[in-house]
Amino acid sequence: MTEKIYLKIGRPKMNHFKLLLLLFTVLNAACNNQNVKSNANMQTNIAELQQIADTAYNNERWEDVINYYTKLTNQTPNDAKIWYRIGNAYAHLNQTKSAIDAYQNALLISPNNSMILHNMGITQLKESTKTFLTVKKYTDDNDPLNIRAQLVINAISILLYKEFKIEIEN
Repeated sequence: MTEKIYLKIGRPKMNHFKLLLLLFTVLNAACNNQNVKSNANMQTNIAELQQIADTAYNNERWEDVINYYTKLTNQTPNDAKIWYRIGNAYAHLNQTKSAIDAYQNALLISPNNSMILHNMGITQLKESTKTFLTVKKYTDDNDPLNIRAQLVINAISILLYKEFKIEIEN
């Protein structure tokens, strides 16, 4: 008689355990399914944002390029091409310091990328020119530093195939 009482008490406990286990399994499956849907939506959003950013880049809408690609870096921070394109956009807007920062981020990911290295070098030359223009601004025309600054500006101009001399005169 005692055994029958234990069996009757034991079965409901076992049923509650099975019911809780089943409930946990169903809830876990539902959560996992939601995560799969969320990841799929996230990938779609990244792909759409990438397409919008690429279109802005191809149409040379540099402010939009910076905006969209910067949003992409939040989702895919280790994509050197995105950082490279942000650098190019800043360079086109003559925001050389920001361009150099973006190129440096790209180089952290892809340190041997010759296109990134080239564009960063060109941008650094432009930034150097700004420094030498400032030297000229704060020195007299006969000061040796002023003369040297002009020589450096001319040399950089030749390297870049641009006439910074015209920018100085204007």
